[in-house]
Amino acid sequence: MNSSKKIKAGALQYVLVISVIIAIVILAFISLVYLQQRVAIKHDFSKRAIGNTQLIFEYYQQKEFEYNQQSAIEFLNDENSTNTFLKKHWGVFDIGIATSNVKNEYFQKVALLGTQISNRNALFLKENNSSLLLVGNTKIIGNAALPKQGVKTGNIAGISYYGNRLIYGQKKNSTAQLPKIKNSAYLRDFIEKYDSENVANFELENDMQLHQSFTKETLVYEDNNPIILANLSLNGHLLIVSKRSITITASAKLKDVILIAPEITIESNTIGTFQAMASKRITVESNVQLAYPSALVVLHKGGSIINQSRNTNQPKEDSSIEIQKNTEFRGVVLYLSENIESNFDAQIKIAENSKVVGEVYCSKNTELQGNVAGSVVTNNFIIKKSGGTYVNHIYNGGINSLELPKQYAGLQMGQSSNQVAKWVD
Repeated sequence: MNSSKKIKAGALQYVLVISVIIAIVILAFISLVYLQQRVAIKHDFSKRAIGNTQLIFEYYQQKEFEYNQQSAIEFLNDENSTNTFLKKHWGVFDIGIATSNVKNEYFQKVALLGTQISNRNALFLKENNSSLLLVGNTKIIGNAALPKQGVKTGNIAGISYYGNRLIYGQKKNSTAQLPKIKNSAYLRDFIEKYDSENVANFELENDMQLHQSFTKETLVYEDNNPIILANLSLNGHLLIVSKRSITITASAKLKDVILIAPEITIESNTIGTFQAMASKRITVESNVQLAYPSALVVLHKGGSIINQSRNTNQPKEDSSIEIQKNTEFRGVVLYLSENIESNFDAQIKIAENSKVVGEVYCSKNTELQGNVAGSVVTNNFIIKKSGGTYVNHIYNGGINSLELPKQYAGLQMGQSSNQVAKWVD
């Protein structure tokens, strides 16, 4: 009898162990299914948040937003989300910050913004009652807005025009006013009064490696003396200001920062992506590679232009943007002057074997011996050759609007920035 009872008790114990194991397995399975469901829901919320930030930028292209004001955006297909967009100035370009919260999932996307222009002209030459003259291997591909006198062949020191056509595109009449840059007033104010409320100072150090997110405050380094940037890496929401001059050496690695000084020199073999903004002069030496979206900006106040004659020995207007040989620049080249008097010096100079991919805008005179893959807007062309000064002549220069990538976004001409130029963090 005792043996039988023990067997029955052992069997019962065995059954209980099996039952516990089965219960544990079932609970584990239920927990796994629940966890998978939670992960799937979390993943869905995360995907919706990511998708919403992309939709915000697409929505932004169709609508105006005020600067420095966080705007709430609602999507009809996603009532459970909270979405915002913030637009801020950053030199020539803007910063756009899109955020989305779906339940407990949060995602943020940041971009540099510019203006995308459909049917971009290769050339806009202001109506100054003077025809455009082409010399040498000059080639203009794309539509051109020209003075009513049109375009002709020219001759400099016995060299004539070698092309088969004058303009490889449609011609139309230009106007006596250059296309308006919508944020030009801001740019002038920024170069003089760059301070804002949300800034903090930092110190430059040897071998410094510094990255500042565009979602955080602007870090500013300011010096009354000349600044030489060498053996350092600066990236993001950083502003470098000198009251005298800034020199960028080839050992400096700059990405998305802004430099402000009366004079800026970018030394040979420099590689980077940044905006250089000066009140007097920018010199880009040979063999420099500046990637998109970069900017070279001179905003000249100055007094009266003294040099009014081609043969005068009086001082010339001492402000310019010079891009030397074998340099490739991608972005915006902008020269604006408050002087309304004419002169016979070039304020933007693009040397032979150099290339600008983007747009060149000059309220004075442009000397074009290199190539522009994009567009040129200028008051006049000018070149000095063989002891003479030739107005509205292009010598061996090239403009091709068809080579500009369709995704290019740059100057705010006629409208606000509405396109992503580059994703940043």
